[in-house]
Amino acid sequence: MKYAVVFALLATPILAQDVDFSDPALIAFGQEVYTDFCLACHGEEALGGNGPDIQGSILSDITQAIRGTDQMEPVELYKGEPEAVTAYLMSLAPEIAETKLRLQAARKQGSK
Repeated sequence: MKYAVVFALLATPILAQDVDFSDPALIAFGQEVYTDFCLACHGEEALGGNGPDIQGSILSDITQAIRGTDQMEPVELYKGEPEAVTAYLMSLAPEIAETKLRLQAARKQGSK
């Protein structure tokens, strides 16, 4: 697999759930995965096309989407790839990602 070298470099923090979504290497890897699996429907800048605008998507958005939706067939990504795609999409619209993360944290606080 062409991602083997990059994945080997990134696997330790990803597997440890200590993901730095601002890591330039993770973002670059995510762009490669995005290009291979997502670009055809979501467009070159993830602003939509056949699929919706997904700039600023956070990990929960990506993990839900790759399981499949009404509009999208499931996508099989390997361990670490969802995090990498998330890093790339978050880098495209950090303000949107920040808002989504804040709302997600507030929902979790409210459910306790």
